[in-house]
Amino acid sequence: MNLRSLLVATLWTIILFASGLLIPVIGQAVALFTPVPLMVAYVRHGRRGGMGALVVSAAVVYALAGWQAAAVLVFGFGLMAAGTAEGMIRRLRPERAVLLGGLLPVALLAAGAAYYFVHAGKSPVAALEQYMRDSIGEASKLYAGMGLKDTAEAITAVSDRFVYYFARLAPSLVILTAVVQAACCYGLTRFIILRKLPTGAVPQQPLFGTWYAPDTWVWALIASLALVALPFGSVRIIGWNLTLLFAVLYTIQGIAIAEYFLRKFGIPPALRTIMYVIVLALPLFMFLTALGVVDIWADFRKVRTQRQQ
Repeated sequence: MNLRSLLVATLWTIILFASGLLIPVIGQAVALFTPVPLMVAYVRHGRRGGMGALVVSAAVVYALAGWQAAAVLVFGFGLMAAGTAEGMIRRLRPERAVLLGGLLPVALLAAGAAYYFVHAGKSPVAALEQYMRDSIGEASKLYAGMGLKDTAEAITAVSDRFVYYFARLAPSLVILTAVVQAACCYGLTRFIILRKLPTGAVPQQPLFGTWYAPDTWVWALIASLALVALPFGSVRIIGWNLTLLFAVLYTIQGIAIAEYFLRKFGIPPALRTIMYVIVLALPLFMFLTALGVVDIWADFRKVRTQRQQ
């Protein structure tokens, strides 16, 4: 990796990461793509290139914002970049590369949280519930002090039932957030690399409309639903978390099926996007989930048949 490439990867990493620290909302959304320049360096210039860009970026962030920010960059975005890029280098299927990148920082977070709560003798669920209630109370007081009584009342109206379920479904929500982020970074990284090196370091992947999850994963969904049916509180919570994960997975597979046929009928990309947003915002999204599951046996697009030939 030459010096110019190292500097470019480092500069973009710092810009994306710093936007989350300096710009509210929009900057935080942009910061989610911090792994992308690291992944591009990793795939195009090898492991040393990717690790070199990460080390230099972390050193600059440490000097400007302290060790906490540098730790987030290394153990959050850096691990995600390394895992996803490693999957790309090893020619793993997209979902496996994304899972590798998304789950690495989650595993580290889970290990750190487990160590803390075991030694502190606290319940993570109870701690999260208390944190959420305190945050809701503080936000309500803030908006009330600003004269926004309607907003304060709306925040206060958040029910204990919502807090109860959110705290218990937090593991699956964290995993989904990390995996979706890794998937977006994966897609953007491939787009950048293929534009610069059309015959380069990453293999050509089929269109999203032909993607499907490994068929054997449906057994994990069935096992999750079985756990939900058991009369044990903690086991049911585990089952609900797993069910939520696989429900999102098969919803994405349902979207891929819709994408395949809408492209086949010549529907423009902008109109397809609007249709997906409308469907996902309504209870109709459950149809996509069911479509994704049924596709395991129906093979609506005949993609499994083509792959076997």
